[in-house]
Amino acid sequence: MKHTPVFIRTLAGLLFICACDQHYKEGAHPPPKPRRPGLPAGHPPVSTARRPSDAQGGTTVRGTIRVSPELRSRIPDGAYLFIIARERADGGPPYALKRMRMPSLPYHYTLAQSDVARMFGDGIVLAEIPEMYMVAKIDRDGFVGVQPGDMEGACPKNPIAAGEQRADILIERVH
Repeated sequence: MKHTPVFIRTLAGLLFICACDQHYKEGAHPPPKPRRPGLPAGHPPVSTARRPSDAQGGTTVRGTIRVSPELRSRIPDGAYLFIIARERADGGPPYALKRMRMPSLPYHYTLAQSDVARMFGDGIVLAEIPEMYMVAKIDRDGFVGVQPGDMEGACPKNPIAAGEQRADILIERVH
């Protein structure tokens, strides 16, 4: 029992020596380099960058959105346009979508891999969707959900497959 305090003192001394043997000097490491805004070296300008779907074989969905003549004057100022590729005709979660301030009409759109809804994660590939329902919606407040005064239309070719290049939509219904 008399040896226990010597053992503890020796162990404490070794721990102190090992712990302090880091040779750390303040300022020995250079400060991190500041991040420069912009694209990495060699990256093409954003306006000419290829979308992921173009790089994977060019599969996109394209079409033109029009509004019926009776509804043109009823489009509210500050409205939003949603372009939605749905799993089912009666709704359900979207495969892909675009949301934007109301553009001038007719509007020529392209739905690409970059528009695939994030809620599905990285597993959905637009080019591999065998059947989808294209819908366009003019929304007064820009939020998901149907409100009185919102307008909607569907592609008459529904259901379509990925790669459809004439998925035209006529918005002709008011909620």
